[in-house]
Amino acid sequence: MKKTLSLIILLIISIQVYAAPPKNFSTAKKEARKVFSDNRETLYCGCKYDKYNRVDLKSCGMNSKKKSKRAHRVEWEHIVPASSFGQHHKCWRVKLCTKNNGKKYKGRKCCEKIDKKFRRVEAELYNLWPSVGSVNQYRSNYRYTEFHPESISPKYFYQGCPIVKKKVINKTIRIEPRNEVKGIVARANLFMSHKYSIKLSKGQRRLFDSWSRRFPPTVREIKWSQKVSVIEGYSNPYISKYRKP
Repeated sequence: MKKTLSLIILLIISIQVYAAPPKNFSTAKKEARKVFSDNRETLYCGCKYDKYNRVDLKSCGMNSKKKSKRAHRVEWEHIVPASSFGQHHKCWRVKLCTKNNGKKYKGRKCCEKIDKKFRRVEAELYNLWPSVGSVNQYRSNYRYTEFHPESISPKYFYQGCPIVKKKVINKTIRIEPRNEVKGIVARANLFMSHKYSIKLSKGQRRLFDSWSRRFPPTVREIKWSQKVSVIEGYSNPYISKYRKP
């Protein structure tokens, strides 16, 4: 028993010592491609894609005749949008950066340039999943919700992808992903809120707590998180608390 415990401790220490979390979004995307290399399937639609990031729209019932270039390529989706964590950084709100022509600017480009902490959050692998480019655009940064089942049908799906975007009572736009990924979405949000102090409204936290309970991690999600933990040097407690396969 003592020998087993010692081995576990050594393993944890070795992971922490040799882990090299990506320092920026560009590096994170390269790492994410490796992590998903043995299971290339997009998050929201379940589309297959190849090693060149070309999406097979027919594999998930999407409109394969769509002319948009973004519909045929994989992009890396921040489940918690950059705007959600960016607003916690001054560079997102205040024009701290200056272009060559002297014009000042703020927002994501500025934060990527001058804010090391922002770059680290932007590169968080537990928040990155592959998405069809056009769906990434469609999803935008709208908050997640769960519509009444009777109010939605396949006719609301985006080009055949089971993701629904609608206006709610106060005319704000909300979005609902398919059941198969609600747990993934929930655990990413809960983790990001916990690790980086990103604020969640009471309603959003209740929703994500509910989704995480109702849709526990699949074998795929657990194996994915194990790969990420080796790179990052830490686990997502909202996933690791479940029994490993």
